[in-house]
Amino acid sequence: MLAVASGKTEHTEQVIDSGAVPVLVKLLQSSDPEVRGQAAWGLGNIAGDSPRCRDLVLQAQALPHLLRLLDDSSPVVLQRNATWTVSNLTRGKPPPLFKNVSPALPVLAKTLSSTDEETLTDACWALSYLSDGTNDKIQAVIETDAGLIPRLVELLGHASAAVQTPALRAIGNVVTGDDAQTQTVTNANALPALLRLFESPKKSIRKESCWTVSNITAGNKDQVRFNSISIQFQFNFNSI
Repeated sequence: MLAVASGKTEHTEQVIDSGAVPVLVKLLQSSDPEVRGQAAWGLGNIAGDSPRCRDLVLQAQALPHLLRLLDDSSPVVLQRNATWTVSNLTRGKPPPLFKNVSPALPVLAKTLSSTDEETLTDACWALSYLSDGTNDKIQAVIETDAGLIPRLVELLGHASAAVQTPALRAIGNVVTGDDAQTQTVTNANALPALLRLFESPKKSIRKESCWTVSNITAGNKDQVRFNSISIQFQFNFNSI
């Protein structure tokens, strides 16, 4: 059944119609970590199919159980599956109701301390989805944990572009907010990290880091005091 859920939309719909979602949610509470991991994987496939399927999984109260799996004592594979599924529950257009997914914020902030690349990647993607929108959403992300923004900035220097990309997207979303929200990023010493990304071998990272810096330098007078970067910014922007 789980393999069917990873197929086409019509296959996923058949799995939903068979009543699989509540069963999988119940299996998230199994005493067997392998069963919990497979249940998380199946729910992630269903949630990733469409916004409607995502909302059905949320309505089945899967998120609280998934968040419990993101415990330090959980096996790495289980943490990977759970983080990926949480990421799928936070993405999509139209986005899910923020009140339905915001409980994930403190757990995701804690998950950023993981050393596992896959877990970090999906946690950063989830935070990028949650910070994409109005200033109240951005503020909720900022207020989740005092160390969240500094940790995202730190991850801009991760060895893997797979981690850098969603961390950069999340930081880029925050600096689209008001001046105070942008200041949380500059206070975390983000500019040196962003400047280093101008030299990334990935064009998409170079472009997004330029976009992020441009939003910072479009802020208030204190934020545009970083004129010393303007020449380097222009040079790298033209070379993209």
